[in-house]
Amino acid sequence: MSIKGKIAWRFMTTKVSKVLFQANYRELVNLVMSTSNNVEEINRKMKDIGFRVGETLLMDYADRIRQHAVDFPTFSKTLQLAYKVNSGQFFTRIEVSKDKRTIKFTDDICPICEGVSISDMPGLQYCVLVSGVFDAVMKLRGFSAESYQESCKAVGDETCTWTLVLRD
Repeated sequence: MSIKGKIAWRFMTTKVSKVLFQANYRELVNLVMSTSNNVEEINRKMKDIGFRVGETLLMDYADRIRQHAVDFPTFSKTLQLAYKVNSGQFFTRIEVSKDKRTIKFTDDICPICEGVSISDMPGLQYCVLVSGVFDAVMKLRGFSAESYQESCKAVGDETCTWTLVLRD
């Protein structure tokens, strides 16, 4: 991150308590769980909520996103910056496939599911909300793509991973 970016992060970016965010998120997931019939429905509802969150977060940045993400592989840098601005940290790894149609984001210290352990709900994607945010940003930018959560620390995986795939 450049000096200008570090200064903007420290002094210009509004921050929220991580504990407060995690507590609110946990209660949102509990509410969705209590109104859903199965894990697939929970995952779908959380991704839909993430999409609406993404639309709200990024409306102010629409013009800048269009300027910075001229193609799908470059879009990974825009999403890296957006993740930093909204979570306080960078993704651990970003991988762009050789054909430049798939981007994989990995976070070894996911701020959403940090400290959460769920062992009785196979298939749950606890932090799938991030996939919904990705979908909103990709739609806003004009990419025909979709995302999904590949792994999640909250359910026992080693890391949280989200994959974005460009459609034909």
